[in-house]
Amino acid sequence: MRRTASVVTSLVATAVLPTPAGAAPAPTHAPMAAPRAAALACRAATPTGRPVTFSPKLTLRPRHVNITGTLKLTACTSPDGSHQRLRSATLTMKGSGQASCSGASNITGTATITWHDAAGRPAGTSAIASTRRSISGYNPGDALLGGTVTRGVLTGRRVIGSATPTSDVTSCATGGLATLHAAGTIRFVR
Repeated sequence: MRRTASVVTSLVATAVLPTPAGAAPAPTHAPMAAPRAAALACRAATPTGRPVTFSPKLTLRPRHVNITGTLKLTACTSPDGSHQRLRSATLTMKGSGQASCSGASNITGTATITWHDAAGRPAGTSAIASTRRSISGYNPGDALLGGTVTRGVLTGRRVIGSATPTSDVTSCATGGLATLHAAGTIRFVR
């Protein structure tokens, strides 16, 4: 079931904010780029009682699956100082692709973020377009979230992060998986 958990988390991560194509680790002979200072970094988690949903549910057999969900972004900080006003947000996403418990392909998706300041007042919106098209089973702790902010606050920034399931995913291989809770982090970089 560890592989199933990994793949399900990867699918959620991809549906939320798919990883940029070519995001494989750098070859060992290539110099590593210096880490980029994030314009914004936040914790991300599905709200209590509002899991990511799969319709139809994920099973061992690949089929077209629609994915919808909401993430709460909290404890946002601006390491490079450029977006200190943004403190929290609600991210709503939808996506679809050919998916099963062991992988997904032909993934498309979008997300909208509604930002809030420290007092909880509205502080703008962002639209995110997916850039990842397929996933396979890999460590959920390393699962990259990815996309590009196409409109609104943080336009032009890349979105990267990771997610881990916080609910039981063992039913995926036996009876199918219709919902999932997850938590992780999200960063917006140049």
